[in-house]
Amino acid sequence: MGSQQLLIIVLVVFVAGLAIVTGIRLVAAFNQSNERDMVLVQMQTVVGEAKKYYSKPKSIGGGEGSFSGFEAAARFTVTDRIRIYPNVQPPNKILFVGYGSVVGYDGQNPVQVVAEWDQTLGDWSSIAKVN
Repeated sequence: MGSQQLLIIVLVVFVAGLAIVTGIRLVAAFNQSNERDMVLVQMQTVVGEAKKYYSKPKSIGGGEGSFSGFEAAARFTVTDRIRIYPNVQPPNKILFVGYGSVVGYDGQNPVQVVAEWDQTLGDWSSIAKVN
């Protein structure tokens, strides 16, 4: 084999290796983004349950215009892939910390999303993708 052919083989191997590494990184980034979205969707589910509690009168087990006393059911906060920790901040806010099962930006810890639901706004007052 000539030196030109060896150079071509080395370049092809280098380019193929670079393409494989780039592909792996793109898939990992997609998985992280997808996991964060899943955490936010699950948080939205818990918010739906909290809004039901908020609007019910106390006589039938609700909060009567307050999140005080709201506790999310375990089936909404712990799944096979997601853990969500809601922290009620009476009377009208809930702070969420959610973890996924995919490794986040730092390469060691799972993805993490912190968000706050504000009932007076009727929307998320903040959403931060921590990891």
